[in-house]
Amino acid sequence: MSRTNSYKDLNLREGASLNEIKAAFRQMAKTCHPDAVGAGRADVEKFIKAQAAYKKLLQTAAARNRARRKNAAPDSPGQPYRWEERREEGLDVVYRLTVLRPAAGEARRLVLPARAQEACPRCLGQGRTLAKLGDHGLYRPTLCPKCEGRGALERPVNLAVTIAADQVGRSKIRLREAGLYQASQARRGDLILELIWADRLAAAN
Repeated sequence: MSRTNSYKDLNLREGASLNEIKAAFRQMAKTCHPDAVGAGRADVEKFIKAQAAYKKLLQTAAARNRARRKNAAPDSPGQPYRWEERREEGLDVVYRLTVLRPAAGEARRLVLPARAQEACPRCLGQGRTLAKLGDHGLYRPTLCPKCEGRGALERPVNLAVTIAADQVGRSKIRLREAGLYQASQARRGDLILELIWADRLAAAN
């Protein structure tokens, strides 16, 4: 099934937003799902097509959102650093930063925007749940509507790191369990700061 057909099956324009996709599927379910209109009036085939389209578009939207978040700079105005790069190495997330060198006896406090990840409470980190089919007591695996199949939920957080003058020689700082979360194995990566020291941010390359 192509994305274009998926949009058509939900009566949507191509490129519709995630909220529009969810609203269209809810509306479709109200008109053709057996639980909503009764077994005699239900259009099961239409609902199955709509459900397949909904899953595909959810996966597409989730992948697009992950790519956008992945490439977002963890920058923060007024902070004593400049973002250079963000990359992922397995479950570890690496921030490469140019940091203002603290003077003797001083310290630099970096506030880093990040994303805390936790196992989805709806699917317990599996990414899929069971959906009831009609009044027959049958269930089928379906994409978790809460985490959209990822098995984990994210929320923005700020991580504070204080760097003293005697740490200026360090090129890396590792923040344990502040990286990505793999819900299926309950494993969490680290956030690694790669530091480039500079006396002035404007002069740093």
